[in-house]
Amino acid sequence: MAEAHPHRHEPLQKTMPMLLSFVAGYVDSYTYLALFGLFAAQVTGSFVIAGAELVRHDSGVVGKLLAIVVFIVAAAITAALIGLSREAGRAPMPWMLALEAGLLAAFVAIILFGPDVKGAADWHGIVAGLFAASAMGTQSVLVRLLMKGIPQTNVMTGNMTQLGIALTDIIIARRRFARSSHDAAAARHYHAVRDQLLVVLSVAVGFLVGAAAGAIAFVTIGISGALLAVAIVVALALSALVREDEA
Repeated sequence: MAEAHPHRHEPLQKTMPMLLSFVAGYVDSYTYLALFGLFAAQVTGSFVIAGAELVRHDSGVVGKLLAIVVFIVAAAITAALIGLSREAGRAPMPWMLALEAGLLAAFVAIILFGPDVKGAADWHGIVAGLFAASAMGTQSVLVRLLMKGIPQTNVMTGNMTQLGIALTDIIIARRRFARSSHDAAAARHYHAVRDQLLVVLSVAVGFLVGAAAGAIAFVTIGISGALLAVAIVVALALSALVREDEA
């Protein structure tokens, strides 16, 4: 649907990548602080911590390993749902965002209304972490499949590489533009490279700000502060649904 009408989502696309990266950073801070070192969005971090805990024979490794598996399963299910939605002629974006919001809401509900999480091996915390990891797996796939040309909103290692490449590209494009006497083709190339740089930068900044905001909210507000992530994704889902109806 989005491919057939590329301009229909343009106003939403400008803000969605940054907001989703904010949510990913925000959730990562909450899971790390509330669930004893779990990275729900940055799965690479969970690999590292799981490896360290495995060497130390730490029982908390079970939750980290399960979160990695659940992230993959959620990604596979989301990809399948997107395919089925497209086959049925429906726009998948609003519903995949709604799925992410629902999974995040389950994560928040478990840690907010359930017993206090006493440690990394506490099964309440493990279950909550699985819902958070599922939400991030869903987000990762919807960005990859439904937002073409947009960098991943929850994987900053690759984005830092992309940022370095984009900075080099903008310098080269600027030099070519200056040497071409402001040729129209060179100008278009320069603006395209600049726009891509701004997108990558906005995603990186969004994640950093989200991580900082999540840590501050956890310390000052507590678990209930995680509801902000749910609210943002719900708003994005409703916005996408309204735009689909208008189109």
